[in-house]
Amino acid sequence: MVATIRASFEAVAHRTDELTQLFYGWLFRIAPETRELFPVTMELQRTRLLRALIHVVQMVDRPDELNVFLRQLGRDHRKFGVIGEHYDKVGEALLGALGEIAGPAWTREVEQAWVGAYGVVSASMREAADAERGPAVWMARVMEHRRVAPDLAIVRVQTSQPVPYLAGQYVSVETPQRPRMWRSLTPANAPGPDCVMEFHVHTVPGGWVSRAIVSHARVGDVWRIGPPMGQMTLDPRSQADLLMVAGGTGLAPARALIEQLMVDGSDRKVALFVGGRTWSSLYDIDTLRRMAQDNPWLTVVPVVEEDGRRYGAETGTLGEVVARYGAWADRQVVVAGSPPMVRSTVSAMLDAGTPFLQIHYDPYHTD
Repeated sequence: MVATIRASFEAVAHRTDELTQLFYGWLFRIAPETRELFPVTMELQRTRLLRALIHVVQMVDRPDELNVFLRQLGRDHRKFGVIGEHYDKVGEALLGALGEIAGPAWTREVEQAWVGAYGVVSASMREAADAERGPAVWMARVMEHRRVAPDLAIVRVQTSQPVPYLAGQYVSVETPQRPRMWRSLTPANAPGPDCVMEFHVHTVPGGWVSRAIVSHARVGDVWRIGPPMGQMTLDPRSQADLLMVAGGTGLAPARALIEQLMVDGSDRKVALFVGGRTWSSLYDIDTLRRMAQDNPWLTVVPVVEEDGRRYGAETGTLGEVVARYGAWADRQVVVAGSPPMVRSTVSAMLDAGTPFLQIHYDPYHTD
């Protein structure tokens, strides 16, 4: 089944944009009431569906990891008002779209493989959603909005009750400026009793939500926050030293993980490589250097692509610089940043000899 699914998906991978359009066409035709669950503009939603589908296909032969992801996804979908019968309609739409785009290659064997796989996916998501007793969303009030660059803001919100996230996980947020348009953000702080979450938001091309947050979010705004997701967390069973590689606002999960280590009183050695195109893009470098001064187990290495020596930084891309230091075979590795940055860094580290199983990143978390 795994081989059939991967081969059939690979055959249509070059037409994924068309596939997502066909899927939503099928879904809104057979279940028109679901259109109200989605924002007016569907561009971002199509990207998310494709990313989720690719992620599932990649993990279909790793059932334990896939099940964690699917259960998180099922709990997360409660915020949309998804009910059991919607899963059946989504499956019908997905199979219809795949069959339409695959044409004669959509054989009975291929169809049965996808039917079986989708059955496993939907059952896991439904079970998690049905078993969840916590809130579908948490309400949060913006208590600080600080614009640190024309395209970057640091926002602190406070919830009325704790959001049960772990350092390194991400959540989805909905703002009053962009109703029904959810964006994934990673808290830059470890969970605390004050129920405060800090987010670092950078505008991205076509980023409806990110632009609204950076330019228009105000103190007093009420956000909705979805359940935590992601597996880029600290393994409580491990005492291995860590390497963290953070590009841009990918610094947020690294900051949260370091803060959690401080709270735990850990003495695990941590090397943090934080990078950007220019020195000015390292917006939190002063805070990071203070953290390193106060915690001898933390080493911070700034990296810029242009003239790093001028600022006491390494010069090059993050992947080039980290690989230059060696294979890091004795470290657990966390990589966070834009999709191109994650791909290039992981590739460079693999070429340098870093064991793949020691590299951790969230391929689904990119908006």
